[in-house]
Amino acid sequence: MENNNQFYNLTQREMLDLWKQVMRLDTPRRDCTVEWDDGIDLDALLTTHIKQWYAHQLATAPAHLLPIEDVKDLVALTASDGMVIASVPSQCVRPVEWRLLGWKRGVTEFLDPCSHEAMLQINEWTRGGDCNPAIIDYGFQLLMTAGSSTTAKLLTARCVVRPTDGTFRFHSQLLSTIPEWKASLPTLL
Repeated sequence: MENNNQFYNLTQREMLDLWKQVMRLDTPRRDCTVEWDDGIDLDALLTTHIKQWYAHQLATAPAHLLPIEDVKDLVALTASDGMVIASVPSQCVRPVEWRLLGWKRGVTEFLDPCSHEAMLQINEWTRGGDCNPAIIDYGFQLLMTAGSSTTAKLLTARCVVRPTDGTFRFHSQLLSTIPEWKASLPTLL
């Protein structure tokens, strides 16, 4: 189990052991063997809850508590009619900060496609430009406004990412959210 600067980087087995410890399901005795074949598969149940918990954290927790990577080299861009379309790589869960060449600042708030602000981006007279860029988040595609000096080249494309190696990376502050998931678990005994 690696813990650098309060960030955990855990394998699935290490994460399972950590959850058992936090939920007080680990057994301190290791000098005997107990076999039980009519109960639930606790490891499988907890692994499912761990995956749900981690997916929820990646989608909703503050970004500074999660793994963030600049994926600009993995993004395909297409410029069309004053807009730039970005295809977001599959490991990206949500964007954090994006910036195109020519923009005066990066974008950290991403618009819902159904919002009033997103609808304003369709019209060339009401859309954001170089000084006030806007990005509409469609999930695996982002629609970015392009001003007169904007180039379809990314300077920054920082996203919360799901680690491709299957590990769980998160800040230790998120450990306090595990009991909420424990409360939603079915009674085990």
